[in-house]
Amino acid sequence: MFSDEDTAFVYAVQEHYSSLDFKLPLGTFTILAAIALTSAESLTQPKIIALATGCKCLPKDKLPLQGEAVHDSHAEVLARRCAVRWLFEEIDRAILSGSSHWVSKSTDGRYCLKDGVKTMMYISTPPCGDASMRFLASFQNEEMAALKDSSVFTPLAPNVASRGRDNYSLFGVLRTKPGRADSPQTLSMSCSDKIARWNVVGIQGALGSGIFHPIYLTKIIIGEVPQDLHDVVKSDCERAFWGRLQNISDLPEEYILSRPEVRFTSLPFVHSRSAQEHSSPAQRSCNECKCHSYKIGLMHSPPMSRAKE
Repeated sequence: MFSDEDTAFVYAVQEHYSSLDFKLPLGTFTILAAIALTSAESLTQPKIIALATGCKCLPKDKLPLQGEAVHDSHAEVLARRCAVRWLFEEIDRAILSGSSHWVSKSTDGRYCLKDGVKTMMYISTPPCGDASMRFLASFQNEEMAALKDSSVFTPLAPNVASRGRDNYSLFGVLRTKPGRADSPQTLSMSCSDKIARWNVVGIQGALGSGIFHPIYLTKIIIGEVPQDLHDVVKSDCERAFWGRLQNISDLPEEYILSRPEVRFTSLPFVHSRSAQEHSSPAQRSCNECKCHSYKIGLMHSPPMSRAKE
């Protein structure tokens, strides 16, 4: 499951990350995500348009009344936000220069990706929520597994989200962040749920839908998955990202259920949980995040609240 294109993309992402002035506090880890475009007409490596780190979100009792703060700072969510900003900027560049290698204007006045241009995403570890339930369970010790097996949770009503990893033996259900039961509650849905939504409405967002035709991910490359878990995690990701939505119907014209290919990479991320375990015994997720939208510059988000992840 390691293609030359995948490896080139992940290697380039990690090179870009290493070039940024971002040093994690001792004993912490983070998650890295990136989005890139590929072109059938280009022999160059994938063009990275967004890169972000982060694994925090605001507790529901800390949400600002005026909407002036980002609620969800998980890497996957921030990378999508950066990609949308890059797409808006690419329209400006196309207007100023008269052309773009990546986008074109359609007859209805909106923009779309050019024929042959595809969108791919890298995530340094399986995304939180439904896609990673069995992956995380595989690392539990026997005491924790027994505790979870003995826990009794209120049955979930249809279309009700489970809090974090409660009801962890249920698959295909909506889940909120964060996963830890001792963390403050949030109103943010898991990254698995958000990726599933992008596979129906596109990554361009509500504002972007007035300017772009739907833009869908065609490939998601995931790191930190041992070879012996590839089949399990691939099955879980496919269910979480689009399999549980196969009965969806009556979508508006031009919207579809996209089924991005799930692939894996063996290239390690230097600041992943598993990599950091070798350098420091104290493990906690980093409270800071970085966002980088290419040709725009670096955006540094300040520390999030000290809620555990």
